[in-house]
Amino acid sequence: MKVRETLITLMALVAIGLASYLAYQYEEKPNPQLCNICDRPLHAGTTYRVEGGGHTESACCPRCGMHYALGHPGGMQRAWATDLNSGETIPAEAAYYEEGGEVEYCTRHDNPVQREPQGASVRAFDRCLPTLVAFQTQQEAEAYRQQHGGRVLTYAQAKESVREK
Repeated sequence: MKVRETLITLMALVAIGLASYLAYQYEEKPNPQLCNICDRPLHAGTTYRVEGGGHTESACCPRCGMHYALGHPGGMQRAWATDLNSGETIPAEAAYYEEGGEVEYCTRHDNPVQREPQGASVRAFDRCLPTLVAFQTQQEAEAYRQQHGGRVLTYAQAKESVREK
């Protein structure tokens, strides 16, 4: 009788352990490849990181990251942009930004007009528009602007633009 009780207890423990393991495996975890702010995919050339409150938030683009930082002014200590040309991480304050170019990195797969049964829904605001991309040098930003349009901004000007839009 003692052996039978031991086997039943052992089987119950194995079943509980297996159920716990399966529940842990299928638990929804944050996707490190998505923007922590708008859930769009992170792009190698436009990722922006904001550090504050003991953690770092990864954003899909400088505009999205700056929107986030402006909403948390007391808790944001540092920010890093990604140079679009090289993919290198650079201090956000040292970067030059190109705003409003024709390439939409974050929204290129989003349809601005959605057809719905009650009519059309048009996207009136998008946190990532107008496009804002970073460069290590003003010359690189200017070369990009000449090819894609828009305007070149300093970090302070980019933050002000984000605050206004």
